[in-house]
Amino acid sequence: MATLTLELVLFAAQSLGAVLQAAIFAYYFGVYRHAHLRLWGMSFAALALYLTLAWMATDLAGTPGSTSLASARGMLTVISLGAAYAQAVLVAFATYAAVASRPLPPRWLRYTMTGALVFAAICALAFANDPAAMTERALLRDGLRQAIMATTYLAAAAVLWRYVRRSSMGGRIAAVALGAYGLEMLLALVLQVGQAYTAQPLPWARYTGVLDLAAQQLIGFGLVIWLLEDERSRAQKADQALRQLRDFDPVTGFPNRRRLLADLEMQLRQTNHRTAALLLRLDQADTLAGTLGVITAETLMAEAANRIESCAQPGWPRPARLSDDRIVQVVPRVSNFGDLATIADDLLAAIRAPFYDAGRELALSASVGIAVSPDDAVKPGTLIAAAESACQRAHDEGGNRFQFFSAEMNSLALTRLGLQAELRRALLHEEFELFYQPIMTRGAHRVCAAEALVRWRHPKRGVLAPALFMDEIGQLGLIEDLDRYVLESACREARLWEHRHGLDIGVAVNISARSFEREHFPELVRNVLYSTGLTPHRLELEIVESSALGDADRTIECLHRLRAIGVRVALDDFGTGYSSLSHLRQLPVDTLKIDRSFVDNVLGDTPDAAIVAAMITLARSLGLDVVAEGIETGPQLAWFEHHGVDRLQGYLFAQPLERDQLRRLVTEGGRPSALATS
Repeated sequence: MATLTLELVLFAAQSLGAVLQAAIFAYYFGVYRHAHLRLWGMSFAALALYLTLAWMATDLAGTPGSTSLASARGMLTVISLGAAYAQAVLVAFATYAAVASRPLPPRWLRYTMTGALVFAAICALAFANDPAAMTERALLRDGLRQAIMATTYLAAAAVLWRYVRRSSMGGRIAAVALGAYGLEMLLALVLQVGQAYTAQPLPWARYTGVLDLAAQQLIGFGLVIWLLEDERSRAQKADQALRQLRDFDPVTGFPNRRRLLADLEMQLRQTNHRTAALLLRLDQADTLAGTLGVITAETLMAEAANRIESCAQPGWPRPARLSDDRIVQVVPRVSNFGDLATIADDLLAAIRAPFYDAGRELALSASVGIAVSPDDAVKPGTLIAAAESACQRAHDEGGNRFQFFSAEMNSLALTRLGLQAELRRALLHEEFELFYQPIMTRGAHRVCAAEALVRWRHPKRGVLAPALFMDEIGQLGLIEDLDRYVLESACREARLWEHRHGLDIGVAVNISARSFEREHFPELVRNVLYSTGLTPHRLELEIVESSALGDADRTIECLHRLRAIGVRVALDDFGTGYSSLSHLRQLPVDTLKIDRSFVDNVLGDTPDAAIVAAMITLARSLGLDVVAEGIETGPQLAWFEHHGVDRLQGYLFAQPLERDQLRRLVTEGGRPSALATS
């Protein structure tokens, strides 16, 4: 009697717990309207119905009764078994709806539920009137139910474990609890079968309802936690989406005006450097939407935005879309107003490139306004307004141009852009030409080589020295093209000295650090020598000390490749670098050129005189030639000849000469007139 009472208490506790779980999920379904919550609630309601009816059937089983009681008990068994199978179906459908975020079609649930109820009725009524088939009846009703429920719960546990996020504690708890409930069902099935065929009573098996109760509560607990975790994640995503809409343009993905002003205010507050705002406006924006349609206009704006972003340099903030036709690029840490002009020119060029719509080519242009903080404004709104004003002036002047807010900056920028355009044209039209400064032998003072020095023969300004244009050549990225031009021209001229005039003199060519750092540079030199026909040993390449000692391993490899070709290598401006003289013995060079800054101070007992003397001694010990450049007086010449330099160069002998002047000098005896009587 006590055992039966305990069973009934467990049935009641499980049933009450299932009712509470069903009520909780019904509440959450009313709040969140997720289909899987309704299905989970229905599954717990079905469980409560099964447990309640099973409790009533168990209670009636212990009461001696008539035929009417037997019929009532049979009806309860049919309904309770139907509720159990309905629960299995609902668990399966709820699991799918939870992991897939959508329910299966309602008709599938209706068909499956109908089949489950019919199957439950068959199982409940089979052997119902055969007193001798008690074992078969128990296995068909309870054993089969336990097997189906175990399979359903274990499958649901596996699915949840597989598809729930690893960070979801609630989903993991629910999966473990479903698995534990499924395993407990398997245990009950084993006990059921064992007890049926061995006829050995297992009193403790009645207490497994405690495990059922714990597993059911844990399932509900885990599912609720999982729900709250998902809703928090949804809320976070919604908040992120709201911030995205609030701070970013939906067409380009760029920050909008609100975000631009906030970020710019922080930028201006945190830096002491100049900050520029470049405001770009599409000149045809007013007609794009009306002519091509809103969708096409937005597509073109998105493409224009991508082009503008591609012009940005590392460390710049993303461009911002100020309005339908305006995009702002903020440039931090402005050091040169001319750089802003280059950036604006790049932006205009990016917009001028053809756009395409359905195979049709479209030509667009833009206007750019530039304002700089703190010169033009110190507050974000005022800075953007200044850029707007400058952009409007550029647009009023015909568009497809830029304008600074400051007239002075605008003038400087236009001057620099004009110079850059002229340099591009000069390189294309071969306006650069070479002058040659003789390099003299010690003692006899005859020309043994000449250093090629580039000049720009400007159509209006005459011959310009490198100091007036070389920095801009580097900014334009044309230094390697100029190096190749100088190298080819010098080698071609040196070949003419040999072929036409029988002159056995070499040519020295300065090479920029950028060209020397290229991996293919030795191959370039080989190709130039082959195309011009110059003997390799008559070419001497001059590299500055700082570039030679920057990456020692790569430099040494490059120098070995050059010397394998037969080219001589000189270390130019020696003594001005930052490295130790001990590095010199690692470099396979032929010549040291002492920088002219030391030549001015070698006379007398000076530190420079001691340094130069040490350089010459070091070079001698390493078997290197020494060239002194920048010699302008007789005493300087005497000092260097006394200390045993091999070659000399400077205005005392000759200024840089045009090629015809150099030919005459060499063919007339190889001695400058200034030294002819010395």
